Amino acid sequence: MKPQVEKKRVLLTGAAGYIGGLIASRLSEQYEWILTDRKRPADTRGLRFMPADISDLNALQPVCRGSEIIVHLAGMADLKADWDALLPPNIIGAYNILQAACEAGCKRVIFASSIHVVDGYAEELEVRPDMPVAPLTLYGASKAWGEALAAYYARQKNLSVFCLRIGWVTPRNGRHLVPGVPHLEDMITHEDLLRLITAGIEAPDAVRFGIFHGISDNHPKRWDLRNARELLHYEPRDDAFILARRNYSAIGRQLGRRVVRKVRKVIDRI
Repeated sequence: MKPQVEKKRVLLTGAAGYIGGLIASRLSEQYEWILTDRKRPADTRGLRFMPADISDLNALQPVCRGSEIIVHLAGMADLKADWDALLPPNIIGAYNILQAACEAGCKRVIFASSIHVVDGYAEELEVRPDMPVAPLTLYGASKAWGEALAAYYARQKNLSVFCLRIGWVTPRNGRHLVPGVPHLEDMITHEDLLRLITAGIEAPDAVRFGIFHGISDNHPKRWDLRNARELLHYEPRDDAFILARRNYSAIGRQLGRRVVRKVRKVIDRI
């Protein structure tokens, strides 16, 4: 009889959000989750929930205690957000979660950054994670601040921190996913995102810090994935451009069948 392996205890911030709900539902059995957000998720999947606002360090401190790893998703994700809207969640909140994790003795924080940290580069250029930040929005700049702060905590406070520059999160069979849609190169499917989060949680203790692009294996490739493959052993399996062509064909077949049914109805009435 194999000994029972103790599950890692993982705190998930932003649990009431779209990505938080995806992670909580699909990875609920793999880890011992604690969910946190300002409001209770509609469905906690039976997982423990502790309310907290990331802009309040005092509220975060007890939530972080006892967790080995924190997956930090909470924050403002509006590309048009101004400074006043970004300051509490993305600037103060980023500091608070890293500080609270450090005080609680957590081993690692997985920080949800954004591909918008570097979206100012020319589209024909393949961007490496070690290139200077180039945000086009204050939102992207706020995530760049989070990455810089993560580097400080990793190097000066001995906290392992991974910054995942997450792209456009979308289901594999989304009807909007067709050829010609802008930013296919930025896409990461639900399945690949879960692979990336799992890779971050399971990465060796020796990996202390890194900035990684969080996209699927899209070709043509705009975002370099080599360090994510080498250090995190992240192996994406989807390609947005291939999925777009498949979805386009499937939608075409569906429309074709609808046309045939309508024609038959017309003929039957004659």
